[in-house]
Amino acid sequence: MADPRRRLAAVLVLLIAAVAGCKAGAASTAARVGPAGPVPSAVVAAPNGVDLLFAKMMAVHHAQAVSMSTALLARPGVPERVRNIAGFIAQDQRREIDEMNEWLQAWGRAPVDPADPAVRQLHGPGAGHGMLTDAQLAEISQAAPGDAAVRYLRHMIEHHLGAITMARSALDGGTNAYIRGLAKHIINEQTAENEAMGRLLDEHR
Repeated sequence: MADPRRRLAAVLVLLIAAVAGCKAGAASTAARVGPAGPVPSAVVAAPNGVDLLFAKMMAVHHAQAVSMSTALLARPGVPERVRNIAGFIAQDQRREIDEMNEWLQAWGRAPVDPADPAVRQLHGPGAGHGMLTDAQLAEISQAAPGDAAVRYLRHMIEHHLGAITMARSALDGGTNAYIRGLAKHIINEQTAENEAMGRLLDEHR
């Protein structure tokens, strides 16, 4: 029969390993979402200026994509597959806006109001980073349904290209784990969406 003291020691080793694993998992989660409580600086890098600027600008950029998509979804007669991708973009980018604002608040920064003209001006004059002008936005709301779908696809592809450019800049200069993960996600997802929208555009020209 095994020595009871040895059995107890073995159980304690397993318990300690399990607790350490839980703590490691919690630290990994914090690295993704921000400083939810006291987290060692070696685990979560505080955001630098590039990280903070990216979150602010991307929240505004996403808000315009949501506006474009909801404007199209309000139109009757839009082809179903175009409606589907517009609906997905609206839902997905709303969620990411909420996440970015939660991340900003977790780091003691104010959430972004996408309607704030000062924040919108960060993209520069005109349609910087693929941002649409008011006239281009009106095209989606005022064109005939079939033409509105084509205009939406063209504008959203350019809009996505602007977001991809911004995300690559964030990877070049950002240090925070959440922002770097978000930038990679935007590059991958919006590249795939552009490929899908390109195929739809070919079908509706």
